[in-house]
Amino acid sequence: MYTKIFGIFVCALLINMLPLTSGDIYLSKNKQDEKQISDYEMFYVIENDVDDIGWYSSLALDHNNFPHISYHDYSNADLKYAFWDGSIWNVYIVDSEGDLGRYSSIALDSNNFPHISYYDFENGCLKYAFWDGSKWSFDIVHSNRKGKIGYYTSIALDSNDQPHISYCDYDKRTLNYAHWTGSSWDKQVVDSSAQMCIFEYFGDYTSIAIDSNDHPHISYCDYENYNLKYAYFTGSKWNIEVVDSEGNVGQYSSIAIDQYDNPHISYCLLENSNLAFDLKYATKSGTIWNITTVDKPGDVRKWTSLALDHNNFPHISYYDYWEGGLKYAYSDGITWFYQTVETNGSTGCFNSLSIDSEDKPCISYYDWGNKALKYASLHDDIWDVKVIEIDNYDDYLDQEQNYCCGYAAPIYYDKPLAQSFVPYYKTLTRVELMIVKRYNPGGFKVSIRSDLNSEDLTSIYLGSDEIAEDMSWKNFDFTDIEVTPNQTYYIICTSESTEDENMYYWYFGICNSYANGCAWEYHNSWKVLTVGGFPEMDFGFKTFGLDTNIPNKPLQPSGSNSGKINVEYKYTTSTTEPDGDKLFYFFDWGDSTDSGWVGPYNSNDVAEANHKWIKKGSYEIKVKAKDFYGAESEWSDPLPIYILRTGRSMGLNQLLERFLENFQYIFPTLWRLIELF
Repeated sequence: MYTKIFGIFVCALLINMLPLTSGDIYLSKNKQDEKQISDYEMFYVIENDVDDIGWYSSLALDHNNFPHISYHDYSNADLKYAFWDGSIWNVYIVDSEGDLGRYSSIALDSNNFPHISYYDFENGCLKYAFWDGSKWSFDIVHSNRKGKIGYYTSIALDSNDQPHISYCDYDKRTLNYAHWTGSSWDKQVVDSSAQMCIFEYFGDYTSIAIDSNDHPHISYCDYENYNLKYAYFTGSKWNIEVVDSEGNVGQYSSIAIDQYDNPHISYCLLENSNLAFDLKYATKSGTIWNITTVDKPGDVRKWTSLALDHNNFPHISYYDYWEGGLKYAYSDGITWFYQTVETNGSTGCFNSLSIDSEDKPCISYYDWGNKALKYASLHDDIWDVKVIEIDNYDDYLDQEQNYCCGYAAPIYYDKPLAQSFVPYYKTLTRVELMIVKRYNPGGFKVSIRSDLNSEDLTSIYLGSDEIAEDMSWKNFDFTDIEVTPNQTYYIICTSESTEDENMYYWYFGICNSYANGCAWEYHNSWKVLTVGGFPEMDFGFKTFGLDTNIPNKPLQPSGSNSGKINVEYKYTTSTTEPDGDKLFYFFDWGDSTDSGWVGPYNSNDVAEANHKWIKKGSYEIKVKAKDFYGAESEWSDPLPIYILRTGRSMGLNQLLERFLENFQYIFPTLWRLIELF
């Protein structure tokens, strides 16, 4: 029993951390490759700011072997869909009303039209989207006003193109199933005898497949007993079997049904002895389950995806957590063969495998290191890797330490950590840190300083809910600052509160992996962080910048400070660009709208923009500038404005009320004196 419970605990952390004797450093079996992304092809149909896309990718191939992929845009909280039309990748936002797209799963019907199941995080419900050839249609499959229903969805279509979906009820810990009858959703609880859906992020995957009789088959993990389970519908009832109970098994399962209606399942075994996931495979013949360990080199095997070829031989894609790479295994019925698809840092998460008409494997997946959605296909024994979407920041990588030795240091609320670095570019735009969150600590702050004990040059604060419980590169996009190249600066990480197990961890490399800096910790005073057995530590970080100076702060917008609704007003500003570059200006009107970037203008030229407000009230107008290379200035001082209704006279009481509301704007000096007293 201890083994099972301990296994659950380790999986909950995802990073598989164990305290060492020092009590301050924690183990995570992960290894970052230092290779950089290659120049893959990229095609964009939409223009959108993206910096973390490709989560929960799901792949299906159409009749032409063209790939169709559903996935989650983590940064913008959208459900997205991409497909290859033979010449370019077409990328679309399917659903963006809220936080959508987690746990997406895709299937194509007989017309090659996509059907997607996914989770609505904001409303806690299971959703379904369908493309009919001209438009997207949406439906709420299962909702609960106070609950969370729809985790770990998996979709399959029957011979009539009707969708079948497996999913979890997070609150009741049950395995659920929904089927579209042609007029309504038939929803059922498949298994309530065990604990399902323990974790909110990864591991509790359900997987569904349909047999020749249009009956559903589902693989899943029973976390109460930590067993791999299998449920199938006979036409009148659900039968449930325990497939494997040897050890802590069942995570990241994937199911396929062969032409004889026999189930095949890939899944993981967590070995507590070395905290490694082994890749396993089970298939049923008659009443007997045959179980094989496919890959067991002491690495971590996650996100398995299984498909069968025309001979019913299994093909499995999976993520190698130790090497940070995407792997592929297949069998000829006798021997298993193995290939490495890509080991470009933390790549291969959320992989989804399909087999084309020539029995060639195709895989969609997420590259965590580069925050990109990728697609790989095998041609002449060579993996052809394409980038479908990747971050489109206009700055450049400056300094980095991207090697992880497998360990991380906790960031206590009273013990901030720091990493020194020496920039090359004149402007520092943002940083990425190899950070992981465990449970629910307080807010997280990242600052830049020129000296460990000086004031912050810039900083950014994120709430705990903005940092996911996964080991990845986290982006911190603060206000741009000018730095002096070849001088030392410091990245400071501070946690608002850390109690019990609620903690942030910063991964590090050893043996002086970044020669121009080192790791620091604060305990009454700053000192270089040293831990026995870990020489010359450096935390995982990336800094980004531009080889240009930041434009000066723009003048306060000039224009009317009062007006009427639905009347357009003009505002102007200007600033100086130290390098003489062209300038763009961005006006924030204070009513949740903006001008976008207007320009270009020459340095010191007057820029203008027009706006009208549609509701009465008090607003503040502010503006910032950026140069031709993307370096952004500070915001200007705000200009207050009060917008009145039109076409209505005001009585004495209304005038007095309006005067009092706007006293601070009419007499700002007097208002500040009143505040002092």
